[in-house]
Amino acid sequence: MLDEARRKEVVLEYCRLMNAGDLDGVLALFTPDVRFEDPVGSEVLVGREALGRHLGMAIAAGIEETPGTPTAALDGTSVTLAVSGTMGVPGAEDGSRVAFRLVSLMRVNEEGLISETRIIAGRSDLAPVD
Repeated sequence: MLDEARRKEVVLEYCRLMNAGDLDGVLALFTPDVRFEDPVGSEVLVGREALGRHLGMAIAAGIEETPGTPTAALDGTSVTLAVSGTMGVPGAEDGSRVAFRLVSLMRVNEEGLISETRIIAGRSDLAPVD
């Protein structure tokens, strides 16, 4: 079991690499068979290849994430992280951006890799940026 401090470091590294636009670095944080649901209630993406397409679009849209303080669970794997940020509106050619708020529930295995991510956010958690 990975200790709480290390699990928290992993999820913060995810945000750092997303902000840096380092898709390969981000994908290296995940297990090959990762399950990623963004947001909860949408299709679950399975595997690094599917995740790479999804996160690649966010990076291409200029995502900027500001993480909160991670919270670790006693189960030895789970970490939650509140995140706020902005990104370009996919498909918009006018440079418009959207602000978002979300909470990620991530499971980090004993090797320090993220095996599951569930993003909790709804329509009311998105707003156009002026």
